[in-house]
Amino acid sequence: MLCVGDVFAGYVIERVLGGGGMGEVYLARHPRLPRSVALKLLNVDFATDTEIRGRFEREADLIARLDHPNIVSVYDRGVEDGRMWMSMQYIDGIDASAVDPAPLPPQRAVHIVGEIAKALDFAHSTGVLHRDVKPANIMIARPAPGYGERILLADFGIGRLRDDTGHLTRTGHLTATLSYASPEQLSGATPGPRSDQYSVACSLFWLLCGTTPFAAESVAAVVAGHLHYPPPPVSARRPFLPPALDGVLFRALAKNPDERFGSCTEFAQAAASALAVPTAVVPPEPTRAQMPAAEARRPWRRMARWRLPAAAAGLVVVLAAVIGIVWATTSSGSSGSSSTSSTTAPTSKPAIPPAAVVSGMQPIGELDEQGNLVGSTVPGPYPAVDGPVNCAPVSIAMAGPLSGANAVLGGNVLGGVRLAVDQFDRKNPGCQVTVKNYDTLADPIKAAQLAPAIVADASTVALIGPTFSGETQATGQTFSNAGLPFLSPSATNVTLLSHGWHSFFQGLAMDTLQAPGMARYLVAKGYHHVCVVADNSDYGAGLARATTQSLGGASLSSCAVTVQTGAKDFGDAVKEITAAAPDAVFYAGYYTESGGLLQQLRAAGSTAVFASGDGSFDPGFLSGAGSAASGALLSCLCGPASAPFDFDYRTLINTAPGVYSPEAYDLTAIVLHGIASGHVTRADLLRYIQSYSGDGIAHSYRWTSTGELAEPRIWLYKAR
Repeated sequence: MLCVGDVFAGYVIERVLGGGGMGEVYLARHPRLPRSVALKLLNVDFATDTEIRGRFEREADLIARLDHPNIVSVYDRGVEDGRMWMSMQYIDGIDASAVDPAPLPPQRAVHIVGEIAKALDFAHSTGVLHRDVKPANIMIARPAPGYGERILLADFGIGRLRDDTGHLTRTGHLTATLSYASPEQLSGATPGPRSDQYSVACSLFWLLCGTTPFAAESVAAVVAGHLHYPPPPVSARRPFLPPALDGVLFRALAKNPDERFGSCTEFAQAAASALAVPTAVVPPEPTRAQMPAAEARRPWRRMARWRLPAAAAGLVVVLAAVIGIVWATTSSGSSGSSSTSSTTAPTSKPAIPPAAVVSGMQPIGELDEQGNLVGSTVPGPYPAVDGPVNCAPVSIAMAGPLSGANAVLGGNVLGGVRLAVDQFDRKNPGCQVTVKNYDTLADPIKAAQLAPAIVADASTVALIGPTFSGETQATGQTFSNAGLPFLSPSATNVTLLSHGWHSFFQGLAMDTLQAPGMARYLVAKGYHHVCVVADNSDYGAGLARATTQSLGGASLSSCAVTVQTGAKDFGDAVKEITAAAPDAVFYAGYYTESGGLLQQLRAAGSTAVFASGDGSFDPGFLSGAGSAASGALLSCLCGPASAPFDFDYRTLINTAPGVYSPEAYDLTAIVLHGIASGHVTRADLLRYIQSYSGDGIAHSYRWTSTGELAEPRIWLYKAR
């Protein structure tokens, strides 16, 4: 991995843009011209592989022919220090996979696809196929003054001359992303220009609906969808879209390439014409909340249990070998008894990539107390639904602030509870669970007043909450005395474990884990000159002390700076920090100051890695830091969600999930697992939870006798 300031083949490295199995891509300054380029390097171990080298050189030669305003240009290629490299046009913008489809007007989605269609038809006219069209390869450049937005197609990395009979991969060119791959690519048939058209149609489907046509939980189901089943109509998922658009997509997604449109542009024009057909409902700004329920949206989930044709089943084995599919499994569970033996999560499904609950914060993985990165995928199954089963009606209580200054946090928790119960109730008409809300106003006194009513309701078998540590301190003994399981998705004060409550369970790690985990991670990554900066709050001072202690000799005493809460000008602090020339800065405090401090550090020329705790884990940090936020590392006790969870949450709750929504969902799902397996009294359910072990969408869950997570971890995020 090259570092900022390194010189490679004459290019000065400015920052990393991305990476993958083949190598890395850097932003670099041209050695002679006043411009930046995207510099692509193959991994050094590929240098002696003549097959890989042939693929790389052919890629560069092919793309160099494609002089088109909608195609990312290639400038040069070569070999340096045993590494093959290629310099390409740098696009200042985003790729289409970063676009939120919810507010995206359908006309703009079709415009994006129309521009890509022009690029593909041009490439096809020169004999070049792309073979990997997907939103991540569609670049949306920032508008330049006096010019509109530009749409470009990138990464013809597996493009090949249509008449080339050479084989550049031993396993048969199956490098297209499965969700966008054509049937002929998946079945081993010869692809052609209409294969790219199929992938463009899948991309348009995603831009319109926020999901691909055959989204499913297993590779087998995705492949079966592409090979054997018709695409679902987009008008059923987003009712304001005209049915005429369904017909256009049906044709572009035909299994037989001969039944598709004659060109990509013909497809794009047909889609634009279909949008002009009036519909009964045309909302001015659609949101995901207007989309149908998740069951209607993902009919392919059920296909994972179907028997596949022999050819498709064999193909799945090949795919697993080619693209390195990682399966995450959990033990299958449990009986309907109230046994105290170990209880495990009752399903086994593949892992789902994590998605941030704060937009712009990309999950990297989980950190343990030693700073080890121990996981980078959301481990558990989703949706976490059992059934169908029958039971007497029961209720789950939720206690937290639903009005007042902290209502957003309470709403996040309630949303997670509601989603889990809604999914369960729809699966189990003979075992209905009701959510009962108790508004604590984030006030310990109010919470204590509500606690007797919660425990007096005989139908309530568990409580999700209280939300804050103060509320929990005030009510915990009442709940414990009543034998009511109470699971908090957000209370993290370590003193909660010292009261001897036998029915208390924390949904995330203690506050005390954040400092050692982050500090030791920085040291392990080679940062040995760290400035620890704090605000003057109790939170900031405590986190700074713990972080300094955990850093040991890596902490620089010369820049142990304190800034004032509410400050806007950090000139003095910036001078002290830059004078110390640290390789990293850890900020212990809140986002209200951390964003501005980082922006002013970058303006002063500091390139030190910027890290902070969960006080900065807020959209306000991103807005305060602006473009300087990119690359900042932030830890949070809170875990990420997943794209399916995000979609379903928005559909039901009419807003995006927030911090602690995933934890609330996980804890509610654990309670529902217990109910589904016959544990419908407080005592039985308590025994079930005490022996529970399983993965959720945010964390893994198993508890000690005090209610602490047995394997507590924090999540590490990177600002984008």
